[in-house]
Amino acid sequence: MTDLPLLTIVVALPILGALVALILPRVAVWWWALLVALLDLAATVAILAQFQAGRAGYQIAENYRWLPEAGINWSLGVDGLNLFLIALNALLTVLAIGASQRVARDGARARPYFGLMLLLSGGMQGVFLATNLALFYVFWEVMLVPAYLLVGMYGGPRRAYAAIKFVLYTAVGSLLMLIAVIVVASLANERGAGVTFELSKLIAAGVPEGAQLWLFLAFTAAFAVKAGLFPLHSWVPDAYAEAPTAVVVLIAGVMAKTGAYGFLRFCLPLFPVAVKQAAPVIGVLAVIGILYFALQALVANDLQRLLAYVSLSHMGVILLAIFAFNAQAYDGAVMQMVNHGIIIGALFLIVGAFEARTGSRKLSEFGGLANGLPVLATAFMIVSLAALGLPGLNSFAGEFLAFLGAFRADWRLGAVATLVVIPAAWYMLRFFQGMMFGPDIKPATSATTVRDIGWSDGLILAPLLALIVVLGLFPGILTARIEPSIIPPVSISAIDTPKAAHIITRSRADSSLPGPREAIQ
Repeated sequence: MTDLPLLTIVVALPILGALVALILPRVAVWWWALLVALLDLAATVAILAQFQAGRAGYQIAENYRWLPEAGINWSLGVDGLNLFLIALNALLTVLAIGASQRVARDGARARPYFGLMLLLSGGMQGVFLATNLALFYVFWEVMLVPAYLLVGMYGGPRRAYAAIKFVLYTAVGSLLMLIAVIVVASLANERGAGVTFELSKLIAAGVPEGAQLWLFLAFTAAFAVKAGLFPLHSWVPDAYAEAPTAVVVLIAGVMAKTGAYGFLRFCLPLFPVAVKQAAPVIGVLAVIGILYFALQALVANDLQRLLAYVSLSHMGVILLAIFAFNAQAYDGAVMQMVNHGIIIGALFLIVGAFEARTGSRKLSEFGGLANGLPVLATAFMIVSLAALGLPGLNSFAGEFLAFLGAFRADWRLGAVATLVVIPAAWYMLRFFQGMMFGPDIKPATSATTVRDIGWSDGLILAPLLALIVVLGLFPGILTARIEPSIIPPVSISAIDTPKAAHIITRSRADSSLPGPREAIQ
């Protein structure tokens, strides 16, 4: 397996599969999309199997000439920072496509739907794996187009409004980031790095302190919008509420993490001075968002809009940890990116199961369903407790480390942020208890008329439930692989070779570039 270009396969397979999906017969397109997603998941499992715990740096890297005169190469790398994010994306893509069987019966609309789902997945894999800044931007744009079309073409009654709002927010941020990418490369060229967009060379060349703040703000315009940082979040509730359930599983479960990942991968090592300057402001905005979104979740009636606010509140914890500048915070941030994707994906799938059975997504129209839906109620309870950070389930360790790191950085922000446990317990109890144990509201949603989940829905939820328990009991599965790449210097010199090659690096001897912690000290 080490001779295969696994990273290229992980990125290219869903993109090529998307093109094939557009010409397949309607009856075959769902099966084809599911097969491609399963193969992509198998490739990420092969990467996980090769990855050695306790080793820093890029353990697998690939570099192929593309536009060398412009400094643009097909450069991909996997380390502890992105290892579990590509696995999360591959898994949620399988589950989202598996949950889209109804679309497969929707005539000619099925082909573009599954093609766009695969393209979205491939774009996000490229975002996580690209180590060439120009290539990263290409995949950033590839990711946005299918997300916009999926919301605008297959969403709810207000899908056009939600899609346009989404694209306006993201387009402005992307344009500013493109300008900043070009400026960073130009500055590196002036400082002797040559014509290049390779991240390792850009970091080694450094960015002048006088330019860092403006360039950081340009990158932040793109990353903060994706992560839903207050007050750049207003597209999120509309897009999540209008998008089909399977689509929002990928948008909330994976795409929201691309912004947080961008801060860690690019902003911290490229703009260390600016990051230090901006950290207090971003910390305050993150804390405001944590509490404000939790309060919004308390009053939301539409279930997908409610989960949008839940997701935004949890993303605020991740952003707070990223700008806390200590080992515990970084560990917690990356762990929570993975854990949040698992939990929010499961919650949206459960909401989709309720909507498919009742035709309703209004919390006020549900009640007393536990007796008639014991399997779904049990799954719902496990995921709800995980969302609350119950010890023994996956969110506890990451959330604890994130808050611990925030306290170490600024005890005042940490203390205010932890107040979220009060509204969080309240909105999750309102969500779960109101639906499962409240009084029957109307016959259409009573326990006597709604069937429990069958084997197909069970197969979709089972992997996420298993991960919630396993990662809760054994968080070291994540930390042993994440921490060495977050704290010690990051090794990406292996991907600087000018010739086309597939490189496996398993030594820390060539680690030479600062990771997030060293970059700001």
